[in-house]
Amino acid sequence: MAAIRWSSSTTALTLLPLLLAGVHVPSLASSASPAIDNGEELLMLGKFHGWMAEHGRSYANEEEKLRRFEVYRSNMEFIEAANQDSRMSYRLGETPFTDITHDEFMAMYSSESPEMMTITTPVGPVHEDSGGHSDRDLLLAVDEEEPPRRRAITNLTALPPSVDWRAKGVVTPAKNQGLSCSSCWAFASVATMESAKAISAGGSPPVLSEQQLVDCDTLNHGCRNGWMDKAFKWVIQNGGITTAASYPYTGSAGQCQAGKPAAVKLSGYKKLPIGDEAALMAAVAQQPVAVSFDYSDPCFQHYIGGVYDAGCAKSGVYTKGACKTAQNHALAIVGYGTKPDGTKYWIGKNSWTEKWGDNGFLYMLRDSPPLGLCGLAALPAYPII
Repeated sequence: MAAIRWSSSTTALTLLPLLLAGVHVPSLASSASPAIDNGEELLMLGKFHGWMAEHGRSYANEEEKLRRFEVYRSNMEFIEAANQDSRMSYRLGETPFTDITHDEFMAMYSSESPEMMTITTPVGPVHEDSGGHSDRDLLLAVDEEEPPRRRAITNLTALPPSVDWRAKGVVTPAKNQGLSCSSCWAFASVATMESAKAISAGGSPPVLSEQQLVDCDTLNHGCRNGWMDKAFKWVIQNGGITTAASYPYTGSAGQCQAGKPAAVKLSGYKKLPIGDEAALMAAVAQQPVAVSFDYSDPCFQHYIGGVYDAGCAKSGVYTKGACKTAQNHALAIVGYGTKPDGTKYWIGKNSWTEKWGDNGFLYMLRDSPPLGLCGLAALPAYPII
C-alpha cells in the first residue's frame, strides 16, 4: 500500500474507514496536521476500539463498524453531557449497549407478550381495553386462583435498617440474558430461587437454569417475556427446577429437554400487595424478591452507579420522571438501605452482565409512591422453599 500523506484537506473522518480497519496512519503531530477536532476524533476512535475489546464485539464489515462507531460516539457525547448535569443523582458510562441506539435497545428487549401492561394506579378509575378487560382486572388476574392482594400493615421499626443479601453470600453474580432474548423474567425468577434455597438450606446458592424456564415453562412466553409468579407456579407443577450445568443457557428459545433432575423444589410463592413498598421491604428483609418495572428511560441504558431516580438529562433538557410504569423488565431486589444523605434505595440484581451497572447490580430510589420507582412495587413476588 502506498504511504498515506497528510494534506491540509486530510481529516480524521476521511481516514475513518482505514482506521476502523486497523490500517496504521502517520502521527498527527506534523506541520500539516489537521485541526484539533481530528485529534478528538482519533481519541474517540481509540476509546471505541478499547470498548470493542472489553466487550468482545466485532462487526460483519467496515460499513457496519463505521455505523456502530457513529452510534458509540453519539452515546458517549450523551453520557458525558448527562454526567456534567448537576441534577443527575447517578452516573452514566460505557455498558454493553454503548454501540446501539436507544430505539434499538428498546426493540431488542421489548415484549411481544400480549399480557404485558402499563399500570397507572393501584386504585381509582378502571379503564377497559379493546377486549373488555380492565387494567385492574388484568393486574389482579395474573393468577386467578389467588385472591386480590391487599395492602399489608407493616411495622417498619421492627425491620433492620439495611439488608444486602450479597454480603451474606446467598446471591450469585449477575448473569447475561443476551442481546436477543427477552428472558429477564426467567433470570429474576431464578435469582430469587437461588437465594431462597441458600437461605433455607445454608451454604452457597445453587446456580439454576434460566434456559429450562425459557424452553419448558408453558405458562410463560420464552424469549417473548413472561411473569415471575407464573414461573414459580410452573416450577411447582414441574416438581422443581434443574441446574444451569444440567440445562445451560443459550440465549434463544429451544425445544424443552424433559427429564432433568430437580435441584430446587418450591412449596409455594407469594405475591405482595400492589404498590406497597413497606410490604416489599419486609419481604426483602427475609429473602430477595422478583419485581418488574419500566426500563424505558434513555439514561437507564447507560447506568453504571449511584442511586437511580429516573431523572435523565438529554440534550440539555432534564426530565425528572423519564420512566413510566409499564411492566417491561424484571430483576431481583436483593437488599435495601439508606445513604448518609438520607436517600433510601433498593439494591437490584440485573441480567445484563457484570459490565452493566455496578458489577451487574443497581441502586434504585426507594419510597416512590404510588407504585414505586418506575412501577417496581406493582407486581412483586417471591418463591417459598
